[in-house]
Amino acid sequence: MPLTSTATRPRRRMRAEPAPLRVIAGFLATLLLAGCGLVARPRAAAPALRFEFAATTGVGSMNQLLRIYNDSDRMLAPTLEFTALDATRKPLPTVAVSTAYGSDRGNVVVPPGVGFDVLIFMGEGAELAEDVAVSVHTMETVKVPTVLMDPVVTPVDASGRELDRNSRFTAVSLRNDNTVEVSVRLAYIIWTVPEGDRRQQADQVVPVGDLIVVPPEQTVVVPVTGEARTAMAGAAGRFPTSIKVYFSR
Repeated sequence: MPLTSTATRPRRRMRAEPAPLRVIAGFLATLLLAGCGLVARPRAAAPALRFEFAATTGVGSMNQLLRIYNDSDRMLAPTLEFTALDATRKPLPTVAVSTAYGSDRGNVVVPPGVGFDVLIFMGEGAELAEDVAVSVHTMETVKVPTVLMDPVVTPVDASGRELDRNSRFTAVSLRNDNTVEVSVRLAYIIWTVPEGDRRQQADQVVPVGDLIVVPPEQTVVVPVTGEARTAMAGAAGRFPTSIKVYFSR
């Protein structure tokens, strides 16, 4: 039986797909070729916080300083967890890490830019701690206006005369140069007087007052009372001290 020539077969007309179907088919093909399956996975958000630990910071500055860099445009309140490390970055399991301001308790609000805390190493082998590993346990956005400047802290006596941080002052003046109110806390820090090459660290941290709200472009005066007054009576003029402010909630 003779073969039928393909030239004489009737051509079947191809029906064009509707445009929406072509778009969907192309989208699914792209996902399959990319190995993504049929569900597009959202891109992971970049971390908002970075950390830098300085075991020493120079004469006249606080040692064991933690810088907390906030790369977002929000006021963030993290709860941080710390692991002490030696000079080779090996964990020191017998060394506990605490903080002066309370970033390990969610007590520090970090503005866009950079915030701070001071770390304290305690326990067997604490003198070997040269670095820390930092992890973020939880993080909350604090719904307050973003601030750009820290309040200006000035120790004063009963007449309002300015004193230095190692004096026995009776109050603390807080000046807020921001155009929005700020919520802060004050910490009175008594530092160790280490021997030899050992680092100075916070020996006692005492709050001055409670949460303090400073109106925009105004100054408030916070009296030194209670535990802070007792601590100052024993430390002023005898041990190095600091009076520090930090954003809180």
